[in-house]
Amino acid sequence: MPSTITKCAYLQIPLEDVLEATNNFHDDNIIGHERFGTAYKGRLSRSGRLMEIVARSQTLTWTQRLKICVGVARALSYLHHSEGRDYSIIHCNINSDTILLDESWESKLSGFDFFIKQSVKYKDQVCLFEHTLRMGCMDPVIEKTGGVTHKSDIYSFGVVLFELLCGRRAFIQKEVDLSLAPLAECHYENGTLQDIILPDLYCNQILSPQSLLKYSSVAYSCLSEGRAY
Repeated sequence: MPSTITKCAYLQIPLEDVLEATNNFHDDNIIGHERFGTAYKGRLSRSGRLMEIVARSQTLTWTQRLKICVGVARALSYLHHSEGRDYSIIHCNINSDTILLDESWESKLSGFDFFIKQSVKYKDQVCLFEHTLRMGCMDPVIEKTGGVTHKSDIYSFGVVLFELLCGRRAFIQKEVDLSLAPLAECHYENGTLQDIILPDLYCNQILSPQSLLKYSSVAYSCLSEGRAY
């Protein structure tokens, strides 16, 4: 028997559609503040019909996002570097859909479909890789070398960090700027990252400028070709 979630899947609205309908949760669209979040009005086109919507879907808090990121970082560290083990693992499929959360908001890595087991003594060598990875999350270096290294996982992790910060998917087909990574890099370098950060997160939750600076610096360094393991 299909689950209730499966049967009601057609009712789900992609986040990017909600962002468009509410003008990226713009303050002008606020219609009220509730106990569990802010309510926004919006206009959404569904099945050729324009409809009025109210968007609430309380989002993850800044603290929860940081907790998720630390959990993924620890998982990658274990896969890449576990001491006393004569092999390491390249996950090859890090993206927001392969990061699961339990009831305590602890992150768990899944999606080990393409993982590569590699001897520690060959850890720095490129491993041939023929699979197509998630759009927007694939390390551009793979196209140049034809293979992956542990740094490929780090790049994908950087994309996830910016997804959590900006409330955007790594790749959105209908936007002019299709990939989030180059967009985030550009804004970071120009000092305009606040323009693409999730508004409620930036205005109401990130209370420490140092926290944002450190987070964005780590995310940006993950995307650079000189990224560390």
